[in-house]
Amino acid sequence: MERVSFNYSLKNIPTPPVNAYKKRLVEKVESVVKRMRWKAFYFLKEENYDDDLPKEEKFGFKTRRCPPQISDMIPFEDDMLKMIEGITFRKSNDNFQKLLSADIKRIKQSDKMFVPADKTQNYYQVSKDQYEKLLKENITKTYKKASPNTYDEINMDAKRISSDLDLDDRMETMAKREAFITLKDHKDNFANNTTCRLINPTKSEMGRVSKKILDRINSKVRSSTGVNQWKNTASVIDWFTKLPNKSDCTFILFDIVNFYPSITEAILHDALIFAKQFTDISDQDIDIILHARKSLLFNDSIPWVKRDNKNLFDVTMGSYDGAEVCELVGAYVLSIITTHYSKDHVGLYRDDGLAIFHKISGNKAEKIKKHIAKIFKDLGLKITIEANLKVVDYLDITLDLNSGKYYPYRKPNDNPVYINSRSNHPPVIIKHLPAAINRRLCDISYDKYVFQKAAPLYADALKTSGYNEELVYKDRTDTTDTTKKRRNRQRNIIWFNPPFNHNVSTNVGRIFLKLLERHFPKEHKLHKIFNKGNVKVSYSCMGNMGSIIKAHNNKILNNKNDLIKRETCNCQDKPICPLNGKCQSNNIVYRAQVKVNNGDGKSYIGSTENSFKTRYNNHKCSFNNLKYGKRTELSKYIWKTKESGHQYSIDWDIIAHADAYSNTTKRCNLCLTEKMLIISSSKFNLLNKRSELISKCRHENKFMLSSIHVASPRALSSISDSTVSSNSCSSLNSVT
Repeated sequence: MERVSFNYSLKNIPTPPVNAYKKRLVEKVESVVKRMRWKAFYFLKEENYDDDLPKEEKFGFKTRRCPPQISDMIPFEDDMLKMIEGITFRKSNDNFQKLLSADIKRIKQSDKMFVPADKTQNYYQVSKDQYEKLLKENITKTYKKASPNTYDEINMDAKRISSDLDLDDRMETMAKREAFITLKDHKDNFANNTTCRLINPTKSEMGRVSKKILDRINSKVRSSTGVNQWKNTASVIDWFTKLPNKSDCTFILFDIVNFYPSITEAILHDALIFAKQFTDISDQDIDIILHARKSLLFNDSIPWVKRDNKNLFDVTMGSYDGAEVCELVGAYVLSIITTHYSKDHVGLYRDDGLAIFHKISGNKAEKIKKHIAKIFKDLGLKITIEANLKVVDYLDITLDLNSGKYYPYRKPNDNPVYINSRSNHPPVIIKHLPAAINRRLCDISYDKYVFQKAAPLYADALKTSGYNEELVYKDRTDTTDTTKKRRNRQRNIIWFNPPFNHNVSTNVGRIFLKLLERHFPKEHKLHKIFNKGNVKVSYSCMGNMGSIIKAHNNKILNNKNDLIKRETCNCQDKPICPLNGKCQSNNIVYRAQVKVNNGDGKSYIGSTENSFKTRYNNHKCSFNNLKYGKRTELSKYIWKTKESGHQYSIDWDIIAHADAYSNTTKRCNLCLTEKMLIISSSKFNLLNKRSELISKCRHENKFMLSSIHVASPRALSSISDSTVSSNSCSSLNSVT
């Protein structure tokens, strides 16, 4: 195990390959055109169209259907595709980008994995065998293998709930994201005793629905109870500044140990009963929240469950609603603590708690300390707690009761590292970064003296990253700021988010806005919904160095070197294989070049996730049966050629390999590669139509909950009995 240090932030973005940029641009153009089509469709359909009318709650899930083509938008769409085709690139000679390129080359040439440290910026080169050994050891400590049908049962239950919400055609099955580890190199004796943190990235999409429900519940509970459940550092500072007679007070600081995994079904049950006093919580809400708690861990696509958890209940740190569950339980715990102590003197942020007491003796502080620890113990939670403190480090600030001041805090050896000014980020991000850091530092500094004392560390980090701006103190209570305040009015804006690239000389954003103005002038019937006021541009980012390292690690892990070599051709007569001995290739973009004896000829570009042989047989079927002759543009051309009495021949070849849609990546590189190649090909000899470029990805269908076959009533009953805690649901639903 060899330590590797990158002397820059891994959020820096290198210059992407040309094809990678084009594919991302195709994706973003397709996305914005689809959204514009839907808006135009409903605008033209409804005479009294109003963006501000309330829409049916879909919890942020977008439709997967392809919108119908709008005739008034066709010229605009054609010009958008021409813009992609006309993208031009320039060469750059940037030293920082050369450094990133050299590191990328070094990473990709390595046969080892780059494993990140848990709380430092170090990386360690670890062999695949050693990594898999560490991963398996950490999994088997707390997990056991799940039954083979557990995964299907969870998805079946998710289909039941999503069908009731009319979301089963928008929500996907649980993605089998592989568990991974980080290394705790800050621990003592790490060189001889390698300790790791196990990360489980698998999460149910039902958590997105649960998150919105819990947000509503938590907001109502906080406003009704008035407990100090802090949302950020600013709320902690406001609480601290309002405390009277600080010099006569002492802190009690406590931390809930392993808060997320320590939350049991019983605690959540009690917290929901508590919340029902202040807001309505329906049976369906409870069902959704409990379903989102069902968790699996995947290793080599094999599901694992926690040894001591019943009904698959778990609160994972990476889940969509994990923080909201913690906040609900935290509010419940605070309600118990504040029955004994003033609610103005106790607060909680996630798992970090802070209390303050006025003029208490050491013995009294110890009694309070033991009492608070007992409250948590009775709930099945463990805490670390310290009393009689005058100065505490809390979140990213230090609170000092002696002076009444607060100032910035960073953990030891945790020096700030920022993205370089030559990173391939959009210019607006680079421009505003120093100002954002300056503003943040002002917010967590009590006065100018505290600011100036803390500023050099951050100023040096900025300078190292290529910034020349100075950090200047500005009083956070100063009301003379002339900066234009943002309006709070919400508008239904369509955003076009093209990827940014320093090496692209074409101004994509400017061209888009000009096309918008040209094709939808004031007299156009769609101008009301398509203008510079409600269609805007904001550049998005390409992959950073961290994502490149993750991709490298996944490549190493997925390279299983199976003993059985995959057959590339199953033709009985190998010389007449349509793809030169590669007919069993899958996840490919292929080209069919049609040659006609009259000198005419066309080419067709297609893609297939399955083996090419299967796709080839489907093409042959459409060539030989008039019934299927209109399936593709290629079959239409073949029948037209046959009807004119000409002979033809077809040459097939592979022009690209790409992965099809996966619900772990949420992107279909196969479709994007096919569309990019269609746009880049000569239009004179190409059979593919432009309408194919704005289309639904057919490869994502199998991941939708709507694609799951409905089980029999008896099977559904057994699934419900095995995966839902009947005791919890019945007791919760009986509370009024």
